[in-house]
Amino acid sequence: MTCMAQDIDQKILKLQKATYTSPFTEVKVMPKLKKETSKAGTLEWKAPDNLRMDYSDPEGDYTLIEGENFTVVTKGATQKLPAKDANSKTGVLRLTLLYAFQGNVAAIAELNKAEATYSDKNGRYVCELEAAQPKHGVKALTLEYDKKNGHLLLLTITEQNGNYTTWSVK
Repeated sequence: MTCMAQDIDQKILKLQKATYTSPFTEVKVMPKLKKETSKAGTLEWKAPDNLRMDYSDPEGDYTLIEGENFTVVTKGATQKLPAKDANSKTGVLRLTLLYAFQGNVAAIAELNKAEATYSDKNGRYVCELEAAQPKHGVKALTLEYDKKNGHLLLLTITEQNGNYTTWSVK
């Protein structure tokens, strides 16, 4: 990690706010299947470990990370996912999302055994992580933070099979 990269990492951490609410979109792309799905809604972040994404499209669906609990409601069906084990696929996803909203890019890199590069582009801090030995199928991550308020604006998780999911916050 270069000195500038360390500076960007620390700047992101220092800008973090304890709570905020924002509209967001979620796009999942499966290139091999030529399939793409989109969802939209409102997310609420309460540091250090409470993230709720309420979907307006489809209405009534939500994802909730609250401490060690990870709950997904889809079409009225509730799933309580096993996320306590930080080495499980769901545990890695839970921690990756929480660290992303905490602005803790170094922890995401360590968790996913990825190398991080940092840049400053168009009013955003851009963090790109690439895993040589992907953990639970996560090959790469891209995070973009607002330089003024530290909010996570974009998170893309790319899986080994080429599928990727992008969350964009307005």
